[in-house]
Amino acid sequence: MVHSSINITSIDLSEIRARVDKTLMDGLQLDMSTQDCAKLLRRQVNTKTNLVIMFVDINNSTQLSLTLEDSRFALMVQVFAQEISNIVFGYDGYVFKYEGDAVIILFPAMYDEALACRNALNCSMAILEIVTQVINPAFKTSDLPEITVKIGLAYGKTLVVVYGRSFVRSHVDIVGSSISMASKITSIAKPNQVLVGEQIYNTLLSSADSKSFLEKNKFVKVKLDLTKWKYPSRSDAEKKYQVYEFLRS
Repeated sequence: MVHSSINITSIDLSEIRARVDKTLMDGLQLDMSTQDCAKLLRRQVNTKTNLVIMFVDINNSTQLSLTLEDSRFALMVQVFAQEISNIVFGYDGYVFKYEGDAVIILFPAMYDEALACRNALNCSMAILEIVTQVINPAFKTSDLPEITVKIGLAYGKTLVVVYGRSFVRSHVDIVGSSISMASKITSIAKPNQVLVGEQIYNTLLSSADSKSFLEKNKFVKVKLDLTKWKYPSRSDAEKKYQVYEFLRS
């Protein structure tokens, strides 16, 4: 599938709000299949593929699940997942998995790694805007609690594997440090914070095409608790893996 890139400024928030309102009343409005991602990965089986991996996780979801009826909590998660899935396609991303209250997204970087990093970061900002400007006001109108999200991104080579003999029918998955680091990075993010791994930052720094992007955005190194954060840097094993907060200037 070929996706056409979009910018958050071109997103019709009123159209999204109308769909969210309808979803809250009548159920899911969009197909949320992960088949496109599976097709992409099946073409890369048994090879190491450059991917930007993004986790988007609802903050304090356990507390929400304990205070709401199951059906109402499920509806909130469905709205969240539907709108995240919809916006991802506009940034050349693919939904890899839905895991409870989290969505895992892949941005292929086989041909232009810096572009994939920029797409993923722009997508993260679009997600935050949709959550704060559309989803939460709709939840409030429906007497549902507002949500915050944690977003973590990492980049690197990831091995694509299948669990079975059939490339067509068997489960396809990815293995490698990038998906593990994306999960770890997300776990230390604060509400509505976007954290990125060092390889994304380094890739953009070394890209001439990313000069304008770096001028318009800011990366702030996160001060990590080194008694708990023991992961080695991918570029220098004697140093710890660096994490940056991504901010619009």
